[in-house]
Amino acid sequence: MKKNFFYALGMAAMLCGCSSGSVEEDGNHMTATGLVGGLGNVVMSASYYDFKEEDPGCEFSGFSQLENFGRWTSEDSCTIWFDNIVPNSELTVKIGVVMTCPSGEATKYDAYANGSYICSGETYPGSVYVNIPADKVGDNENLSIGLKIKNPKRPIDINPSIYDSRLLGLAVANITLYGYSLEEEEEEIEAE
Repeated sequence: MKKNFFYALGMAAMLCGCSSGSVEEDGNHMTATGLVGGLGNVVMSASYYDFKEEDPGCEFSGFSQLENFGRWTSEDSCTIWFDNIVPNSELTVKIGVVMTCPSGEATKYDAYANGSYICSGETYPGSVYVNIPADKVGDNENLSIGLKIKNPKRPIDINPSIYDSRLLGLAVANITLYGYSLEEEEEEIEAE
């Protein structure tokens, strides 16, 4: 519930700059819509997915079973599917990473949105941010995020006394999607 308070606070702050607006909440997803004078309708959204829960609120593949911290990526690639995305919105995906590949080195990855390459990076435990442009989100309400792990490791290969042969990359605790879109006002042309 604490996260909902902060999302609502952010949505309310956005609406303070609008001449009219509304906030809607649906489970782990909040959307604020407001009219900004001279610009048009602004839609902001925030969605939180807790990978420490049996059902994080999204579909996924390429992850291990639930552990106390969340889930490991358990192959060299994983995919997460989200719905209720604001179409044609700019998105920032924040991935809460609690551990990286068992060798202790940074985990290297390529990120994809709806099958299109977005970026490459490497991370240690912390937050990974992936910015997705509106043209990669598209005009539907569904989004798939794919991660290709470039250097996954098996714990047993690092330390033979650990009988864990899974191919691990990132230990994910949660994912938050932040989005916004702007529908510009059409100027009325007066007939002369």
